Amino acid sequence: MKTFKAIRFQIVEDESMKEYMLYDGVIINKENSGTGWLLEILIDEIHLETMESYMQNGTILDTRVVITRASNDPAMFESTIKDIQVLDDKISVIFECHIYTLRQTYAEKLLEQLVNDGLSGQSLITAFNRKMQSKPKLKDENE
Repeated sequence: MKTFKAIRFQIVEDESMKEYMLYDGVIINKENSGTGWLLEILIDEIHLETMESYMQNGTILDTRVVITRASNDPAMFESTIKDIQVLDDKISVIFECHIYTLRQTYAEKLLEQLVNDGLSGQSLITAFNRKMQSKPKLKDENE
């Protein structure tokens, strides 16, 4: 098993993305067990009702987790909530996750967006390199 720091956490639902402020997070690759990943996040208690609903309904969530460094591409998972613990004004949420990849990567979407914005040549290269480091949400992720 390998353990990593979770930096950012998002849930994609109905073509929109919700980002949750992480106070702490860890993700474990259970490589030897063949059962995928285990994610624990610490978020505000205001999300308790939503997370409990997902857990009670057994909802399979499309989640994205940035691991180790903010500049990394998000890893994409199909996740289900296995446990929720209330801790003062925060909640600990444990997910069982299975990683998947999309045909079109973040870099491809970013490049397409920049070209569609009319950038070319050196300005395209500069903007692309800068945004690959900062990993902003893409336009289609904000809708």
